[in-house]
Amino acid sequence: MTYFLGNWRFWAGVLVSVVTLALLVLLVDRDELWHSLRSANYLYLAPAIVLYFIGQWFRALRWQYLLSPIARISAKRLYPVIIIGYLANNVLPARLGELVRAVYLARREEEVSVPASIATLSVERLYDGVTLLALGAIAAPILLAAGLFSQASQAYQSTAIVLMAAVLSSFVLALGVLTALSCSRRTVNWLVALTGILPVRFRQVGAEVVVGFVEGLGSLNSPKKHAILFVSSLPIWLAEAGVYLIVAYSFSLDAYFASFWFLLLAIVLVTVTSNLITAIPASIGGIGAFEVVAQQTLVGLAVGAATAASYSVAVHLLALWLPVNVAGVVLLLWNHVSLRGLTTLPVSGPDAEGQGKDDANRVGNVRVAQDD
Repeated sequence: MTYFLGNWRFWAGVLVSVVTLALLVLLVDRDELWHSLRSANYLYLAPAIVLYFIGQWFRALRWQYLLSPIARISAKRLYPVIIIGYLANNVLPARLGELVRAVYLARREEEVSVPASIATLSVERLYDGVTLLALGAIAAPILLAAGLFSQASQAYQSTAIVLMAAVLSSFVLALGVLTALSCSRRTVNWLVALTGILPVRFRQVGAEVVVGFVEGLGSLNSPKKHAILFVSSLPIWLAEAGVYLIVAYSFSLDAYFASFWFLLLAIVLVTVTSNLITAIPASIGGIGAFEVVAQQTLVGLAVGAATAASYSVAVHLLALWLPVNVAGVVLLLWNHVSLRGLTTLPVSGPDAEGQGKDDANRVGNVRVAQDD
């Protein structure tokens, strides 16, 4: 508890969340908002939550593939690490859940270093973004052509298109850089040599980080592996879109759309926009930013502002945020693990110097430009 109370980043995130949620409430009819929240059928939450945890299993399978060049780890062992990582992302500032996942995995699996684990998580996040943008590139044009954005201003539509193009370009560029790094031995050698500019006591650690990170990129060194990663990302996000869709029926969002298919495309678009905004570590667990963007996406599709707001709050806090937090706390207690301890990078032992030299010598053995 003292970790949170004394962390200014935590309070900054809380402030952002409170302010954005307050704005959301102030900008809609509060009577309609409370009525929508009271009249919703929350029984739909049960299957939605089950589907959410199934989606996390698909995430464990994908992570298993990402780690396969380094170590063979079962999805069953990776699943609790993912759940605890999501708990950490939901309650810690600056998306520290990624560090928690990397540190916890390195402690559980000796074959995987923290830098290698962070590299696999970097690839995971990039493919999450690319997959979401691919789904959005399908849903948005169809909804636009069908006239469902007719009530949105031209400026609103143009801004959305420009933002999506900019985000897509940034994800593709980052993915290209990591792919080049995974396939170029010369680049790896150059990066290790570059650690020579660091103070002496940090050079060996720097080389270890470079080598470990590149090892974690082993799943990017062939087109086939890229295809596998993209295909394996689809069930993760289709499952999450399914969560959004089920909760949509709780708030009768289907009444705003002429057919199930238009509702489905609208929900896919909401899934895309709300998840992309939470990639920005401005608030705790994305609370506030998620709700505002999801609500505005639905308002652009002619859904009532109060209904859209109540739905956005419910799908985020009740279906996505709370259940994984409860499961994460249970797993922490079951495994006698401290969340605060997982935010600290492991300290090297007495043989750290020798280990650093060994890692630097492993550069020549890093698997790059590998064929299947």
